[in-house]
Amino acid sequence: MAYFTQEEREILLRSFPNGIVALDLETTGLSPLIDKVIELSAIKVTPYGEEVFDELIDPQIDIPQFTIDIHGITNDMVQGKRTLDKVLPEFINFIGSLPLVAHNAKFDLGFLVFGMHQNKLPLGESHIYCSCKFSRFSLRGCSNFKLATLTKELEIPLENHHRALDDAIACLKVFERGLRVFKKPDRKILNEAYLFKVKDFSKQEDFEIPKKLKPLQDKVKDQEMIEIKYRGGSLKNQFRPVRPISFLPMPQGNMLYAHCLVSNMYKSFSLKKIIELRELSADEKKVLKEKMEKK
Repeated sequence: MAYFTQEEREILLRSFPNGIVALDLETTGLSPLIDKVIELSAIKVTPYGEEVFDELIDPQIDIPQFTIDIHGITNDMVQGKRTLDKVLPEFINFIGSLPLVAHNAKFDLGFLVFGMHQNKLPLGESHIYCSCKFSRFSLRGCSNFKLATLTKELEIPLENHHRALDDAIACLKVFERGLRVFKKPDRKILNEAYLFKVKDFSKQEDFEIPKKLKPLQDKVKDQEMIEIKYRGGSLKNQFRPVRPISFLPMPQGNMLYAHCLVSNMYKSFSLKKIIELRELSADEKKVLKEKMEKK
């Protein structure tokens, strides 16, 4: 079955002559350093055609109900499926050294790289691109840059949102629409989508969350507001309120991805630079929530 038209393939291949792979994961939560992969899927477009990789994965833990409500993947569906350590080597072989693209790719690649690290698998040469980042540059007229919004406004079919293969195909179609805006391939244009190489993580050896930050795990799980004292930024060595979202491995080290309630922006904070945590009272949380609602 072909998912892409001849025109779509030609536009992708003029920028990526050897081919490109779009991937998507479904997981038990948003943090690669603490959550588990339950579905790994990808679509590969090369000069020779299209190939699909599509696997449900047994996370060997119970899938939380709040994530089942999002993707519809139940514990029964993954029970007895292969575990990530068995699937990843095949996936690495599937992608080879081709470039990878994902929507909000930092999250997907965080899970993959952490899995490679845990299972002592080689980090390849693939360059990583983000279709969300690129959409902000190339598809500026869209009302927002969530995958569901982009597919609706660009009239791209997406029947099973939050299932990995459907989202991977939709991601690549969105990426192609962004490339279509420009008449010819240009490295400067692709730089607007570029994040890093998989091999850039080779210097990253410590994927542990520091003991003093362990209380953040529950905060991340519930996205509960807390204050962090951070050694950097405009509020250097001062407490700032954040709503933590994820623990992300990055080439330069592990990060806390969080909604900064001072700047009202989503930021990455190096775990090594978080000096101290401070709980917020119920009244403080209420005041902060009211402030955010007014912005």
